Parts: sequence; structure tokens; C-alpha cells
Amino acid sequence: MQFIKTQQEDGYATLWLNNDAKSNSLNLDMIDEMVTAFDLFEKNNARVVILRSNPGAKVWCAGLRIDQLPSPEKDPVPYEYALENILKRIENFPGVVIAMIDGSVWGGGCELVFACDILLGSPKASFAITPAKISAPYNPNQVNRVLQRVGSNIAMELFFTADIMNARHAEKLGILNHLIAPEKLEDFTRSMAHRIINNAPLAISLIKTQVHHLATHTVEQITQDKANRDFVKQVYLSHDFKEGKKAFLEKRKPVFKGI
Repeated sequence: MQFIKTQQEDGYATLWLNNDAKSNSLNLDMIDEMVTAFDLFEKNNARVVILRSNPGAKVWCAGLRIDQLPSPEKDPVPYEYALENILKRIENFPGVVIAMIDGSVWGGGCELVFACDILLGSPKASFAITPAKISAPYNPNQVNRVLQRVGSNIAMELFFTADIMNARHAEKLGILNHLIAPEKLEDFTRSMAHRIINNAPLAISLIKTQVHHLATHTVEQITQDKANRDFVKQVYLSHDFKEGKKAFLEKRKPVFKGI
């Protein structure tokens, strides 16, 4: 692949943004490569994906290239555009996606990390949401991803000022789950990945699905949704639930099979 690198081992996968010459700005080919990589990760039953930049990259992701933003002549606030392909792929990925951030994140790059499940960063991380800089409209999906990370007042500050938020402030607001020294970030991320892998994949996938549904639906709507009820039933009747209970009673580590 031209714009990314991938590796899979021990139940988890790593995807490196590999477009340093362009500050890891996202283009259509790069997005297609990322979607294809996540398809392969799911096929190979990766339980965790670590999304990261190359070591030493000052810019983690500069966002979607300006010349590849949706054309306003077609739809001023499109729900389907290039970047949405990878954002939805990450959100619908059954495993856990961890963004390991060791540089600045701009514009659509913020959308990319906010689509991930867990955000880990070093003091080099920073965030700027920049549509107001170019008068670019955001559709409700895009705004909602920010609202899932911060309160509406903070979201409006980020949108209205387009100011850069440093890592310490991002951790204080809960955007970053953890703020870790640069030399320890990779080991910390891999350690978390292994802890997640040791837990029940079906239960994790169900909870992830429910969290995303709650972002756009009421609890009552989700409860009445047949697909959700079937998923809950699948987890409840699974081998892993029985194994988890049995292992707890036997005071041993459970052996989950994802079935």
C-alpha cells in the first residue's frame, strides 16, 4: 500500500499513517487503503487495532485534503462523502480501535480520532477543528462525533475559534483517555491492547455497538430494535458468557473464543 502500513500479531493489528511528506493528509486513495485494511483486520479476527502515525511525525494527521472536500454544488452538507467511509468503518468495526496520538491533529484528522474508541496521547498531541477557517459546513454526523467527546459548550468553542487544544487540556476534558510520556506511549498502548484482548470479544462488540447507537437513538428505540435484541441474546447465550461465569467461580482466567 502507498499511504499506510499494516501489521497484525497476537490478536491485534497496527495501522500506520504513512503519508509524512503531506503531513498525513488524507486523500481518496489513502482512505480506500484504510478501509481495505480494516476489512482485512475483521476477516482475520483482530480484536484491537492501533491507529498511529510513524515515529517522529510532528503531524499525526492534517485532515482531508481541501481539494477533495465534497462539492457544494451537489450537496452542501453531505452525509456520504469520502472521509465518512473510513469513519463509519472504524465505528462499525467489531473490535476496539485505539488512536495512539503523538503529534498534532487537524480538521478531518479530529474526525478520524473521534471515531476511534479510545484515545491515548503524548504531550506532543494537539487538536484543532477548523471548518470555520474555510467556511466549511459540518453535517449532524460530524458535529455529533465531537459532542460524544466533549460537552456542547466546549464543542462550540472548538468549532467557533478553531483554536489549538494542547494535550493536557484535552486530557482534562476527557478527549484523551490517558496522557503518557512519549517514550512510554507505545508500550502503554500495547499493554492496553493486550488487556482488552484477554476480555470477551462478543461482549465488547455489543457494548461498542450500543454506545454508538445511544449517540443517535434513545434507550427505548435501541431496546425495541430487533437487531440489538438479537445481539444481546447472542452474547447472553454464548460460550464466552458461560465460560466467564465458570472461570470466575473457579477463580481462574477465562478462555474466551468469541462464540
